[in-house]
Amino acid sequence: MKRLALIALTGALLLAAGCQKQVRDLSDVSETSGEVDEAGEEDTAIDVATIASVDELPREIIVDDEFLKAEVTIDEAVFSKAPAIGMDLVENAQIRIEAMSEDAQAYKAADPDYFRAYGLRINWDIVAESGNVVSLEGFHYTFTGGAHGNYFTAGRLYNGATGEPMRLSSFLREPQAAIQTHMNEVWTEIARQKVKKSGNVSDLERFRSEAMELVSADMVLAGEGNFVPSTLPGRFGGYAVHFAPYDIGSYAEGAYHVTIPQSVFRESVKQQYVSLFDGEPAAVERLGE
Repeated sequence: MKRLALIALTGALLLAAGCQKQVRDLSDVSETSGEVDEAGEEDTAIDVATIASVDELPREIIVDDEFLKAEVTIDEAVFSKAPAIGMDLVENAQIRIEAMSEDAQAYKAADPDYFRAYGLRINWDIVAESGNVVSLEGFHYTFTGGAHGNYFTAGRLYNGATGEPMRLSSFLREPQAAIQTHMNEVWTEIARQKVKKSGNVSDLERFRSEAMELVSADMVLAGEGNFVPSTLPGRFGGYAVHFAPYDIGSYAEGAYHVTIPQSVFRESVKQQYVSLFDGEPAAVERLGE
C-alpha cells in the first residue's frame, strides 16, 4: 500500500502569533511527485533523516480525507533545540498517521455502512527546561470508531544540545531501587486524586490499595514520564507519570497525572544531574483536563 508522505506545500507559510508556521498537508498524496516503486505505485514518503535543515520540518501536519481527520502541532520552541528532537516528533507523527490511515481504509472496505472517519490529534509542548535537558508533554487523542475516542499524555526527555532521547532512569542511581523507595508517594497521590474525583473521602485507603495492585515501580520506569517545571526558574520541580483513561480507572474518571516532588527522589539523582532539580513542582496546564 502506498505510504503516506509529508507533503510540502512549497513556500506555504502561515503567519501565526507573529511567527512563521510551516504546514504540511497530507490529505491528497496524488498532488505530490515521487519515484515509482517496483509495483508501479508512486512512493511519496519523505525520509525525515534526509531533511537538510530544521526549517524544513513542519510545525503542523494536517490530514482531512474520507478516512482520517488528523492534526499534529509541535511547539515552535522545539525547533530551537537540536534538530534531532523535531525530526523524532515529526517522524513519530508520520508513522502514527500512516498506520491509522491504513487501518481506517481496511475498516471502511470491510464494513462501509458503519465506518466513521478516524480522528487523531497530537499536541507537543515543551513544559520545562533545566541545563541542557528539555522536558516535553504530548497530548494524544484518537478515535477509531465506537462510542467515543480515547486520549493520553506522553512524556519525553531529550538532551537539548544533542537531541539524544533520555528517560527518567537516565538520571537516577540504581533506578529500580530509587523508584521503589517512593512508591508510597505514587500510590498515595493516586488515591488522593481518586478521592477528589469521587468525593468519597472514606474510600482513601481502598483507592490506595487498588493503586498498589495496579501500579508498580517497573510501570513507572517503563512509562513515558517527564520532568515538570519548578517554582524556581530554570529548574525541575519533580517528575510526572501519566495514566490514560482505563489504565487505573474507568473512562469516566479520565486521565491521571501523578507528580512526585524532586525533594522525594533528590538523594537518588546522579551527581552530575543534581543541580537540575530544586524547588517545588509548578502546575502544568494540560489538554483533556
